[in-house]
Amino acid sequence: MQDSIISKPPSTSTSDKRLYLQIAEQLANLINIGDISPTNRLPAERELAANFNVSRQTVREALIALEVSGLVEIKPGSGVYVLKSASIKSSLIHEDAPGPLEIMEARIVVEGEAASIAAERISNEELQRLKAYLGQMERLVEKQHTTEAELIDRKFHQLIAEATRNSAICTMIDWLWELRNSSEISRVFAQKVRQLGTKPNIQAHTDIYEQLSRRDCVSARKAMQDHLSQVADAFIVLIGEK
Repeated sequence: MQDSIISKPPSTSTSDKRLYLQIAEQLANLINIGDISPTNRLPAERELAANFNVSRQTVREALIALEVSGLVEIKPGSGVYVLKSASIKSSLIHEDAPGPLEIMEARIVVEGEAASIAAERISNEELQRLKAYLGQMERLVEKQHTTEAELIDRKFHQLIAEATRNSAICTMIDWLWELRNSSEISRVFAQKVRQLGTKPNIQAHTDIYEQLSRRDCVSARKAMQDHLSQVADAFIVLIGEK
């Protein structure tokens, strides 16, 4: 593919679409009109980011949208390739939600602070419930019941939100988790992550629980942010480049 094909950054002044979807739509159009041929490898995300004058995270979100739409295949460690069947696609998936990496970035900020606040306010009864969730999660992971383990994972995080005694924080965290199911791009990408063997990290959740038990606000924030950053890094590895 010639550099000139993607040399112009997208125009954001006349579109209310999220920026990553604008990038994805431009690439999808190039694929559909044949300027990017089937089986061709797209430029590296660093090059795409420079050509479109956007961040690498925006490019990553666009590539996820293209894969979910069935236009490309992301091969970790190799690159992003146009699928032979892409020529039959007429348009990009319709979506109006933050991408999965944006969601993870927001969770790192919001849930990190929630853990810090919860460390001061969590009750002994809530700590016991967290410990019970940990045990359930560990048993389900050992049995490779990943879907069920993820449901307990969500309960674990929601209980920490509740322990803040702040309804606004609870609402924000619940919304961020719900986006994983309501957004098609996030839902399909999460399925791919699951298929590649990703599962709830028991040790990371244990670290969070231990810092909450110690009522250590700073360490609880760090444990939560470290956990969610590891999840975000795993997403980036799946896209093929960090």
